[in-house]
Amino acid sequence: MARTNKDRKVYICTTPQPGDLNQAAYEALTWVEVGNVGAVGEAGTNTNIVSYDELSTDVTQKGKGISNAGDPTIECARNPTDLGQQALRAAAKTNFTYAFKFEDKDAPTANHTNSVYYNRGLVTGPTRPNGRNEDFILEVFTLALNQREIVVDPVSLVAPTNTLLPSIAGVLTQGSVLTALSGTWTGNPTFTHQWKRDGTNIAGATGATYTLVAGDATRSISVTVTGTNPAGNASATSAATAAVV
Repeated sequence: MARTNKDRKVYICTTPQPGDLNQAAYEALTWVEVGNVGAVGEAGTNTNIVSYDELSTDVTQKGKGISNAGDPTIECARNPTDLGQQALRAAAKTNFTYAFKFEDKDAPTANHTNSVYYNRGLVTGPTRPNGRNEDFILEVFTLALNQREIVVDPVSLVAPTNTLLPSIAGVLTQGSVLTALSGTWTGNPTFTHQWKRDGTNIAGATGATYTLVAGDATRSISVTVTGTNPAGNASATSAATAAVV
């Protein structure tokens, strides 16, 4: 479902971050919300398109050049006592690099997180648009970003639950390939597999498919499927097959 920018939040980490960060490193930071934000400028990576024509060129060949991580602006109704605005003003007086987080209010259900965007860069400003007597007193900060944005889509806050057991598809003869059918799950998990022979794990058989070998003859085969999402994991095991021919 499409959402608007309403209730979007902006955060800054007041500790300088001199090196590139991954998602886990961003999530471990302590954040201060910037209050009274009225608008956030364009963000995201813009890559130069380069081209070169030889004497024999018929159609210009193009490639990707240098990328710019972006220079979005943050417009605030000036509030001298807001801790987030104070942090932006202090950061703008330095030549250090800081981390930023933008959070939408777009969770698809109450059991999901919102979309989050992580950035890292310098702060410049503030500039003041000023205006007429009924215009608000505004300050505009510019973020000079120097790392590609990390986008984290909404994820479930509830661990997965299996509602229909996994099953196995395929012919029960030596050399045939069996396929694990994951069953039905809540929580939008990703899956891992463990194949079993007479209820005992088969070493190395952890793919979504399994090829029957001579040692499987007269044995029954099952598969345990484990569903994992950010909130946890759960496992479910298929019914055992008939004896392998």
